[in-house]
Amino acid sequence: MLNFLSGIDGKLFNLINKGCQNPAFDAVMPLLTELGSGLFLFILSILIILFRKKDNKRCGVLLLGGLTATYYIVYFLKHTVGRPRPYLSLPDVHTLIKESSFSFPSHHATDAFMAAVILTAFFKRRWVFFSLAVLVCFSRVYVGVHYVSDVAAGAVIGILIGYALLKISATYSGGKLSP
Repeated sequence: MLNFLSGIDGKLFNLINKGCQNPAFDAVMPLLTELGSGLFLFILSILIILFRKKDNKRCGVLLLGGLTATYYIVYFLKHTVGRPRPYLSLPDVHTLIKESSFSFPSHHATDAFMAAVILTAFFKRRWVFFSLAVLVCFSRVYVGVHYVSDVAAGAVIGILIGYALLKISATYSGGKLSP
């Protein structure tokens, strides 16, 4: 069964990494992938804290808490599972960036979905945040650093962390999930 799932994961990886290959994506995907980076989300958190109204400042604080939680959880899982990156395991991977850590789960996907959950509780146009998170996941496979299962697991973990933080925040703010 594990070989069957691994085979599907490899085929989905090749479909995105090689099948979608084109010059426009080669230019855009390395930039898009950074929207899920801890540094980008850290800067966004600080900007929200500094420049948003009082009620929305909690959003920035929750994002910082989420980044801390994802860092430790993903670090533990990456070193427990120890899955090599696709470009180290598969032949002829279209690699646009390199990463030095293990592959499973995707930290960018975890951060992107954690942020999407928290941001949707505070801002309008909620579809934008999840659309960007999905694009970050797609980009991680396209640039050759993650399997589809890596980003799917990261998305689930990020969603769980985001909702847990919102629930904890609601407990300490009179039951309100959003401002």
